[in-house]
Amino acid sequence: MNFQKYILILLTLVLLSVGCTSTNFAKISTNEYLPKSESVVLPVFSGDSDQMYERIGVVFVYGGDSLTKEQINDSLRDQAGKVGADAIIFAKYKDIEPSGYFESFGSAFVDFDWAKKHGTGSWLMKGEPAGAGLAISYKDNLNTKKEVD
Repeated sequence: MNFQKYILILLTLVLLSVGCTSTNFAKISTNEYLPKSESVVLPVFSGDSDQMYERIGVVFVYGGDSLTKEQINDSLRDQAGKVGADAIIFAKYKDIEPSGYFESFGSAFVDFDWAKKHGTGSWLMKGEPAGAGLAISYKDNLNTKKEVD
């Protein structure tokens, strides 16, 4: 009887992990920001912002090719909100070259391997990311916990 119980638990865990998304956040900024409320919906843009901002870090979303753009955006928003971002810019979907994505922001020192080892988020990452975005904080927004010179 115990053997069947363990098999049932194992199958349940496998089924729950299929189709799930996971995220990784690689910090760029030395400043700390207050997390956003879960009710705040962060905007996601495919291009740059015309407002002054600070780059907080890069969010990667994993979960396979079956993820829709909206599912990827929801995961980007969730992770970026936890680190206090005001928006996500330069959002990309599918076929992302992680090292090139970092280098395009002048952040080559935070390469993809470094992000996997030192980033935060869940670690169900397999293969290439399904989505990515740059988490930013607008300069006129005073939501920092501490300023580092």
